[in-house]
Amino acid sequence: MRRMAIASQEVNFGLIGFGRIGRRVFERLATDATGPKLTAVLVRSDQRQRAEASVGPDRVCTSLEGFIARRSNVVVECASQEALNAYAGPVLAAGSDLIPLSLSAFADRNVEASLTAAATAGFGRLEIPAGAIGSLDVLAAAREDELIGVVFRAAFPVARWRGTAAEAMTRLDDVTNRMTFFRGTVRDIARLFPRHLNVSVGVALAGLGLDRTAAELIADPELKQAQFEIDISAGPGPVSIRVDGRDVALGADPVDYTTFSVLRLLRRRQARVMI
Repeated sequence: MRRMAIASQEVNFGLIGFGRIGRRVFERLATDATGPKLTAVLVRSDQRQRAEASVGPDRVCTSLEGFIARRSNVVVECASQEALNAYAGPVLAAGSDLIPLSLSAFADRNVEASLTAAATAGFGRLEIPAGAIGSLDVLAAAREDELIGVVFRAAFPVARWRGTAAEAMTRLDDVTNRMTFFRGTVRDIARLFPRHLNVSVGVALAGLGLDRTAAELIADPELKQAQFEIDISAGPGPVSIRVDGRDVALGADPVDYTTFSVLRLLRRRQARVMI
């Protein structure tokens, strides 16, 4: 008896927010004739004109109701903690899967509980992206056999710590060599640095959770971009991962793995060979 091939699932995706990451995701997939298709973009009213110039007026929404009515298979949140808090529940309840990037929102235990509850209700699913660390597969796999310790480490150029809570922790002007200025948990740093260390929460959710994942913050005058490390202690053996950012001027667009991790998740949904 001849077997029939199963067609790949068509993936229609929506974007909450249309900043640097949202635009790049759209632009990369707009040139892929067989890839996922943008269904809708949700932005504030004052952002509408700019979004329409890129994606056309038919796909831009300024209300959650209009956005949900487009029935995207999967929604990527790339806006803010506030947007994630406000829109995640209704998006999941409507049956769309959600890829959130503003993961520091999970530092609030109530938000973490509500997002988890919305995802487990049985409609849409939460899919945590690897973000700037590139991959979380080995960490998630380590949970199967005695994952006993995870350390997340973030090193930034000294100038990149200015204007953040780091200024209350150390004298940045006196840093002349690589220096660890904070040790705590991922929940600690997600609260203290809500706009800078979303990647740490992805690491924690893939492994031991926000309260059992150790975190270290480093100022390094030799760096030009972010540097992230994970040290994993587990039954199969220790693993260390380091991801360096592109060597670009401070403040320039690093085009990091955050965007590419989203593209991978969207493309993987319709791939016949799953990698």
